[in-house]
Amino acid sequence: MISRINNALVLPAALAATLGLSGCARPSVAIDTPITQAELAPYKKAGQATIEGSASIRGQDGKVSTCAGQQVVLAPAVAHNRETVAAIRAGQQPVAAPNVGSSHRYWRKAACDARGRFRFHNVPAALWFVSIPVHWPDEPKQGALLQEVRVPPAGTVRVQLTERDVVR
Repeated sequence: MISRINNALVLPAALAATLGLSGCARPSVAIDTPITQAELAPYKKAGQATIEGSASIRGQDGKVSTCAGQQVVLAPAVAHNRETVAAIRAGQQPVAAPNVGSSHRYWRKAACDARGRFRFHNVPAALWFVSIPVHWPDEPKQGALLQEVRVPPAGTVRVQLTERDVVR
């Protein structure tokens, strides 16, 4: 198991905390876009697609660390969650407004195998976020490997998370 990828994952209403960024000193921004039942409808359906992927990062020392043994989260990329991610990428601390709803019920979890690979079966066609929290032992910052993935009605989508997918 590689120490750069953190096994602890908190699943709060705000995606920011999922990414390990809730305690960062950043300017706050309210995310008040509601999560509606209509927007969640595609995530409720039975799916016929598969997401297969791998995750690795190269440290400052040049060593490659995989996500072996770590948890991967597949979360609906509804408007509220997309706005949360956009705020994080803009250096802001997103704060969910009261009563916006939650997509947590439709989140899926998988574990990376010994080779740093993961798989989600029976995924419905929709836009999803694939994320893995990351902690750098030599830095106080935390973040995630995060990628938005469009899943078709059937077939296999391949995802590779690397340094280019880091969100802090």
